[in-house]
Amino acid sequence: MTSSGQSLKKLPEARLPRLKREIIELRNEPLKGIDVIIHDDITSMCLILTPLQGPFFGLRLHLSVNIPEEYPRIAPKVSIQTAVEHPNVFDSDPYVFGSVKHDDNGYICADILKDNSRSSRGYNGGYTAGYLLKYIFLQLLSFFSDQWVEQDSGYKYNIKVDENFKLRAQQIVQKYSCSKCGYNKPTCANPIKVVLTDNEINNQDIYGNHISSSSSLTNINDASIHLSDITVNELTDDAWLHIIEFLTEQEIFLLSEAYPRINTLVHHFNILLRRQLVCFYLRKTFNEAILGIGVSKRKLTIEAFDLFSYEAFNEHNLRDGIWGNSFSQFLPIALNQNHFNRSLPIIQSSLMKLCDYSTWDPSIILKTIPGMMNTMVVNLMKACDDSRTRHHAVLKASEKALQGYCLLFHLLIMLSEKYPEIIKEAENKVSKFMNPEEKSECHKSCTPNLGEFMIYLFLCKNMDWSEFCPYFLEELLARNVVWFLNQNAGLAYIEPNNYYSKYRLNTTFELSNTSLRLILFQVSFLKIMRGIVEDIKSRYGYPSDEMSSLLLILIKQIYDVKTWDVFFKMLDFSLTEQYWEQVVSKMLKDAINKSFHSGYHQVPYTANELYFIRRKKESHIPSPICWDENSEEVKKLLTYGCNKSLNFNPPWRGGGRGRGGGRGRGGGRGRGRGRVYDYDST
Repeated sequence: MTSSGQSLKKLPEARLPRLKREIIELRNEPLKGIDVIIHDDITSMCLILTPLQGPFFGLRLHLSVNIPEEYPRIAPKVSIQTAVEHPNVFDSDPYVFGSVKHDDNGYICADILKDNSRSSRGYNGGYTAGYLLKYIFLQLLSFFSDQWVEQDSGYKYNIKVDENFKLRAQQIVQKYSCSKCGYNKPTCANPIKVVLTDNEINNQDIYGNHISSSSSLTNINDASIHLSDITVNELTDDAWLHIIEFLTEQEIFLLSEAYPRINTLVHHFNILLRRQLVCFYLRKTFNEAILGIGVSKRKLTIEAFDLFSYEAFNEHNLRDGIWGNSFSQFLPIALNQNHFNRSLPIIQSSLMKLCDYSTWDPSIILKTIPGMMNTMVVNLMKACDDSRTRHHAVLKASEKALQGYCLLFHLLIMLSEKYPEIIKEAENKVSKFMNPEEKSECHKSCTPNLGEFMIYLFLCKNMDWSEFCPYFLEELLARNVVWFLNQNAGLAYIEPNNYYSKYRLNTTFELSNTSLRLILFQVSFLKIMRGIVEDIKSRYGYPSDEMSSLLLILIKQIYDVKTWDVFFKMLDFSLTEQYWEQVVSKMLKDAINKSFHSGYHQVPYTANELYFIRRKKESHIPSPICWDENSEEVKKLLTYGCNKSLNFNPPWRGGGRGRGGGRGRGGGRGRGRGRVYDYDST
């Protein structure tokens, strides 16, 4: 969990603070079939597993657990003293050359006990600091409860159970005894029986006490107990919320099923969600520590949203998430008002580091958070493109993107309330973008990323997407031009307005599909987040199940978009139903003009060359005037064709020269003696 270049200085120990919290969880929420006996030194314990099914049903297995100094960075050391016949249980570690059996300790070959491994595709198995002891113990119980045991190769080994197998297993467990916990030690004060009947498994604890006995319940007739006349229905919500604070999650589930009012309170106040807001490394809550997420400064990206504390990052040098993803910076998240207030100095410091500022300026907020939010959307689309046939992969990617987007959105809103000047800055930029007299403001040089810029709308109090959309679309279509012209030069030839080209509509859509799909993803997030500020705050910045379901619906709709009219409908941009093709066709031609005059592309071909290229695909398209005027060039084209492949990139993007002496607009050169295509003539 620490970076390879960390200082040799000894880090403070995280083992004991976390271990104490885990022991409390184990005692408060006991797990059937799992019993843990803590020694005087709490880093050492006996683990008694009682499989409830499978080949070792009716037996209790004894394991020893030792918590190393480096825990939770490395896995607990678990050995088995009742080494029953199992394909993954050995006398010694088979992966360590020359290792030999010591005492009664057998080696368990289980993925969850191995060191974390990571491939180029991410987490590849093994222990991580996100695994609690109770999860490890549950995995081990399952390990000894299955008859079919999966091996590293994917092959499943079948444990063949017969009378001789059962007898040998009984002899193994009866052979071992432990004075520390009383396992198979009849002389101890609390001996643990190791071979059980069905009745004993279901109705007794490890010490033989009847777990269903009513003697464990409080006698309500006890005269020393004061009874109130108030009924449960008369208790206030505050009273119930106070009671719920003392219940385990399992008890909350049971009470919610039995009493609908509790279920309503649990959901309304997001009680179970709040209990999950803990540092995965130190297990501290957001009331005890400042919690946040890891950010990669180099790419300004967030790979995972595992919560951890500033203490874990700053004092314990935590630089990897639960699944091994690396990060270099810590960014606190808002969660609630109290946590936000305590985190604010670190939020400021983190954002300054992300964009290399030495002093705080609220404008830093708009230079960092919108970019990270937009990256979440871009990564989601990439994941969906790569995983179209795998629903599970799309579901996982959408959940990650939505969670990250919501947490960053919540942080952005909280920061805007603290620094209202960024609201004014966002409104000013959006207003200039929409002002025809401020043409430079929407230019790529001033607004390099439209996806990030869209996020400014969240901060604009009096601006709606429907107002912004036409201006946004005009700029978007212009920026797409150079990409599709480099793939199909013939589209640079602009046909007369009285000619409707279905070829232009279909081909431009096909060549712009990826860019258009990304915009639909970005607009979908705008729709999902519309009017949910208070709900997001009540949920500590996390999305609701309804939001997750809506995103999946929108993703499906996005990939079903095959034509311009459906695309515009998803954008909430109204088109005249009867003549929408002509309207869109004009928009696409206007976009080429705007792109050229904005310097987004150059034209390295003459008008006749563009027409010649285009009519190969669209034979009936009208010719330009110069086709009849320049017979020499036309004759060459008809004889030799136009087989050159030149790019439309402007000089500042690596575009360059055509051949010959004719000079092109925007810095490029034409070819031969003919003039380059002049957009001012259309």
